[in-house]
Amino acid sequence: MENPILHNSLTRQHHIFLSVLLGVAYALSFGLSFSLSPIGISADAIISSLLLFCEAVILWSIFTYSRIEILGFYQSVTIHIAYALLSVTIMVLLEYLVMTEFAKESLSIYFQSLPARVFCLIVIYASFRRYYISNMSENDFENDEHADIESKLETVVPIDVIERITVKVGTKIKVIPVDEVIYFKAEDDYVSVVTDQGHWLKSERLKDYEESLPSNEFARVHRSYIVNISKISKIERYGQKQMLSLNNGEQIRISLTGYKILKEKLKL
Repeated sequence: MENPILHNSLTRQHHIFLSVLLGVAYALSFGLSFSLSPIGISADAIISSLLLFCEAVILWSIFTYSRIEILGFYQSVTIHIAYALLSVTIMVLLEYLVMTEFAKESLSIYFQSLPARVFCLIVIYASFRRYYISNMSENDFENDEHADIESKLETVVPIDVIERITVKVGTKIKVIPVDEVIYFKAEDDYVSVVTDQGHWLKSERLKDYEESLPSNEFARVHRSYIVNISKISKIERYGQKQMLSLNNGEQIRISLTGYKILKEKLKL
């Protein structure tokens, strides 16, 4: 979940270079087209480069933590429009403030170029969103590939198929038939067992359940989730991502490898 622009030096250098390149190209295209003064073009280039980099950092975090992909189509579109308008508005206002401070005589030209600037900023926003989706999809694929390699390196030990799970509820022991489980979720050193009646934590590994659950009834759709196939209500696509909806109303993101496994089990 870490923002790679802040925590990865190579990615950060890459985004700084792109931001400067886009900022200079953005300033020159409008400056030369509308005969902006050299001071105005320079100020425009500096503020544009700085803002593009800062907005890339902020948008990456927003996209990651807001989880837009799990929303419905119209909600997702509405939020994207709001994000785009907010990004463009902040960019335009700060550009205006800088022009007011350093190139006041060019303000009339700046206003003439405003419609074209807004259009370009929207295109830049859409391109960045596309880049983000592509990057996240590649990361999921790489993580799944690493998980597959690690599982193949481990020693294979025959494991009995479990039919029920026992959990502690206060001083009592609750027995849960596996067919009542909606999904299993990895929670650090624990596994959360989720049913219609609630969820319980077990001090075990998700891989242990993956190997011992009935293979025709459960599928590992993500490195953090194993779902009961009979509890799936629908599978939907959001951009480059696949999401499955469960009969309890929850949605879970499917990895590339998980989607392939699910297609085989559902014979799609």
